[in-house]
Amino acid sequence: MRILLWHGWLLEGSGSNVYAAKVAEVLRAAGHYVVLMCQDRHPERFEFVDSAGTVEDGVVSGLDPSDRPRDATGSTGRLVLVRPEVGPILPVFVIDEYEGFEVKRFVDLSDGELATYLARNVKALRAVARWHRPEIVITGHAVPGAAVARRALGPGRYVAKIHGSDLEYAVRLQGRYAALAAEGLRDASAVVGPTHDVLARTVELVPEAGGRTLIVPPGVDVDRFRPGSREEGLRTAAELLEAVAEETARGRRGDADEALVAALGARDEANLGPLAGRYDQAVPDAGAAAELRALIGYRGPLVGYLGKLIPQKGVHLLLQALALAGEDIRAVIIGFGGGREWLHALVSALDQGDTAAARWIGERSGMAIELTDPQIRAARGLAGRVTFTGRLDHRFAPSVLAAMDVLVVPSILEEAFGMVAAEGASAGALPLVARHSGLAEVAAALEGAVGRPGVFSFEPGPGSPARIADGLQRLLELANEGGKAVRTDVSAFVRRQWTWEQTANRLLEAAR
Repeated sequence: MRILLWHGWLLEGSGSNVYAAKVAEVLRAAGHYVVLMCQDRHPERFEFVDSAGTVEDGVVSGLDPSDRPRDATGSTGRLVLVRPEVGPILPVFVIDEYEGFEVKRFVDLSDGELATYLARNVKALRAVARWHRPEIVITGHAVPGAAVARRALGPGRYVAKIHGSDLEYAVRLQGRYAALAAEGLRDASAVVGPTHDVLARTVELVPEAGGRTLIVPPGVDVDRFRPGSREEGLRTAAELLEAVAEETARGRRGDADEALVAALGARDEANLGPLAGRYDQAVPDAGAAAELRALIGYRGPLVGYLGKLIPQKGVHLLLQALALAGEDIRAVIIGFGGGREWLHALVSALDQGDTAAARWIGERSGMAIELTDPQIRAARGLAGRVTFTGRLDHRFAPSVLAAMDVLVVPSILEEAFGMVAAEGASAGALPLVARHSGLAEVAAALEGAVGRPGVFSFEPGPGSPARIADGLQRLLELANEGGKAVRTDVSAFVRRQWTWEQTANRLLEAAR
């Protein structure tokens, strides 16, 4: 079957990027001929990409002659990546670095910039569809993907896929995006999303989507995310990191801490946050391998976080919870983002028991500091219990998750699903997630699998650090009582219910 996937960004990093990559990979493996439209400039990094080209001014170019449109059956699956030339500006929902682009949030685009971006994507999709002759088209995000497909292909010719960031960072905030979403969703053959919650929010914001919604959960690469021992996981991750030393050399180095302490001491807001721009956030820290090796012999509780380091993800709540929890608990913070240096600053302030510094960070960073002054003073020594690794992609992250007892997902923002919680569970790390939006549905499913309502979630809102601390103690006690059994149960549930093969099949069913 000839399938066309439209995704506006890269194939690594965010949940929607991983979603696009994994669905494309699985469809190719199933024997389909897939064309994936995205902005990734490094197709050579993905083994499932057979060929790559570009589309500009309505012309598809740069492809091998063997990539001519054809049917694919059996084991003859093929995947061609086509990158549309969209100009110098790449709109995003949350600011990140994108090679070769000026990055602007959708809400910050002028009407002219938005119109140009949409027009170029419409022209590109129309050209690729004419060349590929797809039987199924699946587009990502309520905006811009659905509207691009509607303008390029016409009504009823595409499935629209909701991710959540499109709703909260664009559609809910500006009327022009609500109108754009309505234009695309009203004529989609189906509107799919990962949970009841995100689809209900979609219909609330875009009533035109009603009557055509279907739940299609994302998947987990269960062959990568699997349980293992702490020693094995940390050693494997460290060895893999040491093998790419040239790559990690671009990451955050230890001397960044000196600049951080100086900026914090001087209350230099203008220079503290931008410290994250002095190193490559797309790669692991230079010292990540050594930091992980240092944890191999640790026999106490190990918890962690994996995701974006921005205030909306609530990492600061976890750090405050660690100040309230047992002093034997250590944490690994995996991720990247514009708020990273503020999180380092918070750890530094708590490590010194510096109430004034902690309060200043709360005022300037957008992170709520809920600890009392006595609790801040009692947090002295916290830095020795917190390890930052920088970004770890799917080469490294699964092994580190397998080494954890608990993975915390403290997101403040409404989430469509919470893929990282499922990945952690698959690796045997017991999840502790904020009980709201799509995260609540993920937690309820995992709690049902072990017959313990509420065990994997905490009530969000004011007071979250204390409830996270209580949740950590609860899950660590559960892990001690149940041994490997409870880890095995949650992992087995994910392997039964949330695989990329199931996701891809459900998408195809929605399109038929």
